[in-house]
Amino acid sequence: MMEQWHWWTLAVLILLIGEAFVPGLVLGSLAVGAVAGGVASLMTDWWEYQFVAASAGAVLSLLFLRPLAMRHWFSGDSVATGVDALPGRKVRITKAIDPATGRGRGRVDGDDWLIEFPKNWSGRRDEGQASLNQVDQFSVGDQLEVLRVESNVLIVIPIS
Repeated sequence: MMEQWHWWTLAVLILLIGEAFVPGLVLGSLAVGAVAGGVASLMTDWWEYQFVAASAGAVLSLLFLRPLAMRHWFSGDSVATGVDALPGRKVRITKAIDPATGRGRGRVDGDDWLIEFPKNWSGRRDEGQASLNQVDQFSVGDQLEVLRVESNVLIVIPIS
């Protein structure tokens, strides 16, 4: 037969495993409460006291440990992923840019995107650099740089 502290230990393990799948350290705080309940079970057999200890441990953990952990472990710069990581990346043209529409297709990391130049793009680089003239100068296989993403269209510029 399992003793009471075994049940509390099992609860701690289940809550910590659940914490790996649920963000926010809520289940981790409940696990701290279960540890308090397990410690209380070593001192008394009355389940009422054990649940009071577990509740108090969980509430104190939610009020004090969770904010501290969130501030120190989960703050700071985040890593850009998905569409947010595309600006600044290189795109290879897979379908030539149509001069009439100003759109073509390009590939970034195996994904094929609709590409176009910015509306205010004049087709020239800064003073002293070679002129790029028109969008039809770019052919399949050329590389461009992603400036930004608008819906499902990559706004691109020549690589400088």
